Amino acid sequence: MPKMVAVGPERLTLPFGAIGFDMVDAGPLNFVDVLRAVLADRAVGLVVCGESFVVHVMEQFKEVCSDARATVLVVPDGPEARGVGHELIRASIERAAGVDLLSSLESGEEPLGK
Repeated sequence: MPKMVAVGPERLTLPFGAIGFDMVDAGPLNFVDVLRAVLADRAVGLVVCGESFVVHVMEQFKEVCSDARATVLVVPDGPEARGVGHELIRASIERAAGVDLLSSLESGEEPLGK
């Protein structure tokens, strides 16, 4: 079974650790390097990280994740959700399907093929 890893400060990783994720501590200054090391482990299948770190290093984050074998999810980790995770998932689906499925579903439009 692939490993699941939560990367970030303890306030983010602790709840994920309670449900079986490995917890990897990272701060704003070493987040990209830690994420790169976690993604280099071929046994890792799912990585969760908080959007508060991702927004400050978005270009590096996208570069590190572009060749990753693991799925990387960005979750809100502060009092104010910025929607970064949703936007990244929307862009990935659009790239894979060739259509922005999430926007059409949110607006109430019929998905293609219906």
